[in-house]
Amino acid sequence: MAQIQIAHGLEGVVSHATRLSEVDGAAGRLIIRGYDIGDLVGQVCFEEAVYLLWHGDLPDRAQLDGLRAEMVRARRLPQPVLTWLQGPGRQTEGMHALRIGMAMLTLDEPRPDDVSPQANLPRAIRLTARVPELIAQHARARSGHAPVETPDDLGFAAGYLYALEGRQPDPVRVEALDAYLVTVIEHGMNASTFAARVIASTQSDMVSALTGAVGALKGPLHGGVPGPVLAMVQEVRQPQNAERWVRAALARGERIMGFGHRVYRVRDPRAEVLGRVAEHLAGVTGDRGLLDLIRAVEESAVRVLAETKPGRALYANVELYAALVLHEAGIPPELFTPTFAAARTAGWTAHILEQYADNRLIRPQSVYVGPRDRAVLPLAARPPAHPGRLRSC
Repeated sequence: MAQIQIAHGLEGVVSHATRLSEVDGAAGRLIIRGYDIGDLVGQVCFEEAVYLLWHGDLPDRAQLDGLRAEMVRARRLPQPVLTWLQGPGRQTEGMHALRIGMAMLTLDEPRPDDVSPQANLPRAIRLTARVPELIAQHARARSGHAPVETPDDLGFAAGYLYALEGRQPDPVRVEALDAYLVTVIEHGMNASTFAARVIASTQSDMVSALTGAVGALKGPLHGGVPGPVLAMVQEVRQPQNAERWVRAALARGERIMGFGHRVYRVRDPRAEVLGRVAEHLAGVTGDRGLLDLIRAVEESAVRVLAETKPGRALYANVELYAALVLHEAGIPPELFTPTFAAARTAGWTAHILEQYADNRLIRPQSVYVGPRDRAVLPLAARPPAHPGRLRSC
């Protein structure tokens, strides 16, 4: 039998051609529909980036206003979802709540299984608009607050903060959150995006594909890191403690959060972008404390990791500065990963639309490595698998 090469984790396997994004791990570049992520952040708002993903070009003023109006109309949650949030949903946390809630976001649709382009683009708008509302209203319910109605004049980022807090958000915080949302909106064939495309390839509905993506993102090897990053840098306390803390953590066998990436062999370009956002925030607020601490941790960690783990290419990833920007925007740490999902829903839906447009069922093969040519013994002749265990059929 010919030797079969197994690509563990599908590493190196190219499964799709896409027009949505390019992740260049060697050069440290992220391209969204032909635009460098560093050029988009700070020049386009989240809704512009959403339009770009779904339509292929940046919108003009009329197109942007039209999309914003559609998203505002769409973001109100179905009443059964609100009832669940105020009832059983209060017992769930973070990504568990998002996974359950995501599956309910099409309860008010008459034909959720219609996967035609005419049905799916409005559905993508509706689902993308509803996810931050779901996250925020769940957080309010968990803290004992009644739901609020987000004013129609607030866009995606400002509306999310209003729904969380029940008051008009500071424009500086809105700007920071909006920059974060654009930065993480899309990132190639990562685990959650691949999960969404696999489900879509079966001709299942869009909300099922999104629910699968949330399930993949929930895993700590894919999402869920920014909160621990914030806790890590706060434990360091002072910039001058950074190198000593990093060395001690590595000696204990601990992972340094916010470093290393499956694809990037250099510094994550999103870390570069969010670092600039953090610098801008510090210039506006006059508070550089946390930023200087993170800069010191990054400098020390890169140097010590290169010394102790040579050849591993462990550089800052997006989560290091995402923790700072989300913190400064006023997002609680337990909502860091759900907030990431709110942004990435736009990317997931774009991939689902692309999958439907040129679909083939995703069905890889596996190689069997178990025993062969075993003889079936009569039931009475088989030894018990575990002494004392009762056997039944």
